[in-house]
Amino acid sequence: MILMQYYASHYLWHAGQDKLFRMQRIGLEVSGHTWVSMEPLEEEVRNTQWLGGLIILAASAPELRKDETFQEFRARTASAVVGDQPLYAFHVSFFDLQKMAFTDRSRLVRL
Repeated sequence: MILMQYYASHYLWHAGQDKLFRMQRIGLEVSGHTWVSMEPLEEEVRNTQWLGGLIILAASAPELRKDETFQEFRARTASAVVGDQPLYAFHVSFFDLQKMAFTDRSRLVRL
């Protein structure tokens, strides 16, 4: 039996598809912390941790560069995803949802 952990946020950016999704719930396999599933969040779901803001699915820990826009970050990070390699989830703390931009306080926290 695969043990799963679930998270939800306002936005989810999938680097492999270079797509931004709104109000998503993701499932991570607990032992490897790899991404397994995603689905629209249409109502409160048991056993789901609400993080808010932005979650990023990427092949490895992306680097936040000073003064880099979210669009530049997306282009750079999406190009690093090759084929069907496993993806990992990262929560972006202090992400400005109104401007869809990183702030000076933004940090990536691996889930």
